[in-house]
Amino acid sequence: MRIHALLEEADGLIALAESVATVFSEKHDELGVRTDVEALLRAGIAAATTGVNVYLAVLAQTRKSAVASRYLAEARRRCRRSVEQLRRRVRYSIAHLSRVVDEKQLVRGLEYAPR
Repeated sequence: MRIHALLEEADGLIALAESVATVFSEKHDELGVRTDVEALLRAGIAAATTGVNVYLAVLAQTRKSAVASRYLAEARRRCRRSVEQLRRRVRYSIAHLSRVVDEKQLVRGLEYAPR
């Protein structure tokens, strides 16, 4: 994947992750979700944001400094890794959220079932 495409994708992924984390924080009591799910997701958001920012900073400096160009490959690798980790955390969080919601709907449905 080209790094430009990765950076564009990272913006959308970070926005999605923030939305999911907001749902977890606002509906925490209602859904009965553990707080570590939201905390891990927010940590992933911070890591991906930092990875992207560091890569962009190093990329900007490579035009001015030969020393910075030596760190470009490592910054790119870390950026990709942090975005991939965030993608996995978002998938896990959405799956966790869907399981919790499905269980709540199932319990609600069973309350109305004839005995």
